[in-house]
Amino acid sequence: MPGDKMKLLLAAGGTGGHIWPAVSFGRWIKRFHPECEVSYICGSRPLELEIYKAAGISPLVIPAEGSPLSGSFVQKCRRTAHLFGSYAAARREIVRFRPDAALLFGGYLSFPLIAACRAAKVRCAMHEQNARAGKVTRFAARLGLEIYSGWRECAPLSEKHYLYTGVPVRDFGHLSRKEAWRKTGIPADLPEGTIAVAFTGSLGSGSVRDVISGLAEKECFSGWTFILPAVAEKTERVCPNVWVMPKVWDPAPLFSAADVLIVRAGGSTLTEAAASGAPALVIPWRGAADDHQYYNALAFVSENGGLIWSAEDGAEELEPSLLRLGEMCAARDRVPSGGRSRAICENLWSALWSR
Repeated sequence: MPGDKMKLLLAAGGTGGHIWPAVSFGRWIKRFHPECEVSYICGSRPLELEIYKAAGISPLVIPAEGSPLSGSFVQKCRRTAHLFGSYAAARREIVRFRPDAALLFGGYLSFPLIAACRAAKVRCAMHEQNARAGKVTRFAARLGLEIYSGWRECAPLSEKHYLYTGVPVRDFGHLSRKEAWRKTGIPADLPEGTIAVAFTGSLGSGSVRDVISGLAEKECFSGWTFILPAVAEKTERVCPNVWVMPKVWDPAPLFSAADVLIVRAGGSTLTEAAASGAPALVIPWRGAADDHQYYNALAFVSENGGLIWSAEDGAEELEPSLLRLGEMCAARDRVPSGGRSRAICENLWSALWSR
């Protein structure tokens, strides 16, 4: 471990699934290891800047805007060109900040950071939030970088090529049902029946909204209240028992208010769902790179219970799955894991400075 004063560079971009784990780890460091100075790097996508702004962080923005391995031919060419500018910007930040180590949270942003760290001889490690490693993580493993995995499985890597730490997530305090409902800002009295909150990911999901809104009209769900954040411009009731909301940067009230969760299968979303203690129906987005959300869903259910539903299963299978979820909620005591985030961050900190 370095001396009394330490400096750590955190690089995360793309979507909230990459950024919030980095931000959560950085906040934990600020609280428990104030001797360590943290600096952030992100790409230039508007969503990235919006998330960092919501977190109260001003990162260094480099011109990377997407993976050179995806998109149209023109996009691939433009993104490849941007890698050179991103590499130069990362080198300048390393020279300025002089970090003891850099921790990368995956995605396209990691390409120029790996190159810049190796050129400057700065120790560089990578955190993988998914149960199936992405292309950059697999590339980093071949280069010999340390890989810290959010799940006990990190396919296709063998166990000797990664260390399981968990995914750093926001440390939510659990609120009472009444207080949580008040803090959601929904202009209605606290409902008496089952509250289902559908977190569909930082990119939103119109299809999930449409399917759930259709189900909510059925008699068997008349006693349920469905809440769908990040799918509308304002908070409003679109059906007698369905509320839609804009993006919510502090989801703690929603997690606390929920009796059951309906979630996409991003790594950080699933870790937060597990920490909430509520039973979850996981809907993996099958268009994710290397089908990693499906692998995340399998890992989540094996470790935490819950159910998986995919669009390929058909809408007719979603109804019994949700009803079964309600039965699971009634059959078990909810035990939020308030210390889960802190334990994960401690694991990651120990791994990072273990040598």
